[in-house]
Amino acid sequence: MNFDKYMTIIFGFVLTTTTGFITWLVRTVLTNQKQIALLQEEISSRDVRREEDRVVWKELKDDVKELKRDILDIYKNNKE
Repeated sequence: MNFDKYMTIIFGFVLTTTTGFITWLVRTVLTNQKQIALLQEEISSRDVRREEDRVVWKELKDDVKELKRDILDIYKNNKE
């Protein structure tokens, strides 16, 4: 009877430990997958914003160049 009691305790310990490990593993894997998905979404949105910023900066640079040309033309016309 003593042997059966110890076997039951060992079996319960192994079962509890295995169940806990599997639960921890599943939660960790699922959590990591969710975090990876969130990070990928964040990277995608940053890429879109970065591209929009590049377009805006290019337009701004073009406008500044045009203004410089206009100012130089006005200056040349007033000088004559």
